[in-house]
Amino acid sequence: SFVGREKEIEELQALLEECRLLTLTGSGGTGKSRLSLRVAENNLERYPDGAWFVELAALADPSLVASNVSHVLGVKESAGAPILASLTESLKHKKLLIVLDNCEHLLDASARLAEAALRSCPNVQILASSRQPLGVPGEQTYRVPSLSLPDPGKQQTAESLLRFEAVRLFIERADLVKPDFQVTNQNASALAKLCFHLDGIPLAIELAAARVRSLSIEEIDRR
Repeated sequence: SFVGREKEIEELQALLEECRLLTLTGSGGTGKSRLSLRVAENNLERYPDGAWFVELAALADPSLVASNVSHVLGVKESAGAPILASLTESLKHKKLLIVLDNCEHLLDASARLAEAALRSCPNVQILASSRQPLGVPGEQTYRVPSLSLPDPGKQQTAESLLRFEAVRLFIERADLVKPDFQVTNQNASALAKLCFHLDGIPLAIELAAARVRSLSIEEIDRR
């Protein structure tokens, strides 16, 4: 399930209507990839030729970025022409969205691809995720914040904690590994402290929630 992020989704959808290259930035584990996928899913009707997810995390060779995008989009390389030229020629008259995920270790190659698409394909938009901006003219950046957090210094109840995205994510993921998991008024304070100590980072919260199979919230927080 996708938890929270209503404000961020609304802001990103508004930005996507105004720019052609939108890059989600932020440290690892903040949920950039899942957020970009949700925004793309919400906007599918705007793109007659589809929204395409291109995962770059596994790539180590910058020269493979354009060919990887071409493979996902089903574009074949033209004899005697660079793959990037074949890609832009194929997309010149299409209206679609490319979700370019995990660009940070291939910044230069990702930037070259984005710049070529912006220059040659007037109806192509790119929604990228990267720890750093691509640095392309016309790029709009959006730093993805942590999930909303309770104040560990305030008294919390099981009910009051549900207002916070970090807590709701923890509960949903904990339920997956321990169906009888419950937040009570007795452990609410420990859960608030735990989410605060994890800075509201989705990946960290999911990893911590997996431990409720064998540890109490208080024990996870102490560790």
